[in-house]
Amino acid sequence: MNVEISARHFEITDSLKEHVDEKLSVLDKFYDGIDDVHVVLELSSGMSRSHVQLRGDRLKLDSRAQGHDMYFSFDDCVSSLERQLRKFKETHHDHPHRENNGNNPVSGAWYIAAEPSELTSPVLLEDAAVLKRFSTNDAMTEFEVNGDDRNLVFYNTETNSFSAAYRTSSGATQVVELTRKE
Repeated sequence: MNVEISARHFEITDSLKEHVDEKLSVLDKFYDGIDDVHVVLELSSGMSRSHVQLRGDRLKLDSRAQGHDMYFSFDDCVSSLERQLRKFKETHHDHPHRENNGNNPVSGAWYIAAEPSELTSPVLLEDAAVLKRFSTNDAMTEFEVNGDDRNLVFYNTETNSFSAAYRTSSGATQVVELTRKE
């Protein structure tokens, strides 16, 4: 990651430079596709302004913040960039319609339980792109609150695969991983 730091209307201190490098290293560990980072720190009219640009593979993120303290405004920028990176990673790397664990979702495809369970009938996955994303516990809660006698098919964010929540013969809610029916 190439980092370029510019200071406007003040002389940047070594401690501020170390602080910037330390905070940016967290972003690099968080997402390794960052190539260039340009940081502009500005002091004008008693206000500290920070502007950070991240550039990388299909990545162009910007963040601006201001405050009475340069450290605070820069930290605010980094927090904003962390949120943007999380959203970028979710939208570009974790889509259920992309290949994951051997599941290639196809609209109109039939799926069956990947392991022995009481869910014996195949499940039609009509449109994988609009499938809700849940953790296992969240899916079970959603099924119990809003479910009917059928099942809830969802993209499991914990296993990165398709799963179904269903009611067992004893009345308990169960979750099973799905695989495409051959």
